[in-house]
Amino acid sequence: MKKLRVIFFAGKGGVGKTTTAAATALQCAERGHRTIVLSTDPAHSLSDTFESPLKGEIRPLFSNLDAVEVDPFVELDNNWSRVRDFLSSLLVSLGAEESLAGEIATIPGMDNLFSLLRIKDIRDSGRYDVLIVDMAPTGESLRLLSLPQAVSLALKITRTLEKYLISPVIRPASRVARPLRHVVAPEEVARSWERVLERLLEVRDMLEQRTVTSVRLIVNPERMIINESLRAFTYLNLFGMLTDHVIVNRVLPGAARSGYFTDWTTHQRKHLKEIRDHFSPLPISEIPWFREEVVGIRRLRRLAKVLYRNRDPAELFHTEKPVRMRKTKGEAVFAVQLPLVAEQHVELSSRSNELIIRLNNQLRTYILPDSFSGLTPTGAEYREGWLEVRFDRDSGRSPGTLK
Repeated sequence: MKKLRVIFFAGKGGVGKTTTAAATALQCAERGHRTIVLSTDPAHSLSDTFESPLKGEIRPLFSNLDAVEVDPFVELDNNWSRVRDFLSSLLVSLGAEESLAGEIATIPGMDNLFSLLRIKDIRDSGRYDVLIVDMAPTGESLRLLSLPQAVSLALKITRTLEKYLISPVIRPASRVARPLRHVVAPEEVARSWERVLERLLEVRDMLEQRTVTSVRLIVNPERMIINESLRAFTYLNLFGMLTDHVIVNRVLPGAARSGYFTDWTTHQRKHLKEIRDHFSPLPISEIPWFREEVVGIRRLRRLAKVLYRNRDPAELFHTEKPVRMRKTKGEAVFAVQLPLVAEQHVELSSRSNELIIRLNNQLRTYILPDSFSGLTPTGAEYREGWLEVRFDRDSGRSPGTLK
């Protein structure tokens, strides 16, 4: 059996994630890969793109191609019902209205979280060679991808409390002391919660397997979308996910460089250069703005041909994360891959949550994660193709230069 390939399509809402994901899935299937495309976006549009009705169950579309639009509420009920029922009864015992307790017991973001578990189940089925994921808009996607990281600590705390406090002391006492019965989770609820955490840790391992999983970032040549994409790219690196391709969608063709669209094409050329500067050395592809809406097999096939030409979409297009981050109590380092930078003059500066690196006459901007807020770049060192920028608490020192 082939090793499963998992490809996430991410980006700001409306940039063309669904059509690009669908075209990629179609091309993979036509190359002989057993493929499934899955939508986790609450505002599903995969059905419209394929011009075929889809629901929460996997449905075959064509030879080697299946599709599903995940229903987050079904996934929530399948994975969270026992825990939700316990939390709801606990809230009622504490004075909450019964009609609201069930809603409060559903933690915001849990529906997105369990969409990840559906991805894991499909992966574990062994039925597919390629799994394509059409993600929710960037903000929701990043929250979804960060959750498995958070549950690692939650699982450790849960196991420690269950082993040393709840099982030997509190749960036996709750059988005698009536007030404790409402606040101590029954064993089946505790086991259900722990199983969910364990499965999420397995999802995290899947997301971080660079030879298996990657993200393709969809961008339009527009200022706000570029900024949002840069932020997404930073957080994808922070969460351990590999971005292997940047796809610039809706690029105006050369024929539009006159008349009404003259200014548009001028701005797009400027933004295209910025995209190349900011995302280098990642491979970057451009998709022209087609004359007609990209829906249906014929148009999806055309999009895939323009995007991938003769290349297999299931390939891993880039194998290294060009941004690394580490942070301890005494030091924070933001490292970027910049080949041959040692031969150039480098200046560092920061503005709000941006790190600005000037290399001779070129300017690169990187969006810093929130954990770097309040820190100031104090210097940089070039090591084996990586520029490592050191950060410290604002001490009034100038970041200086690296020559």
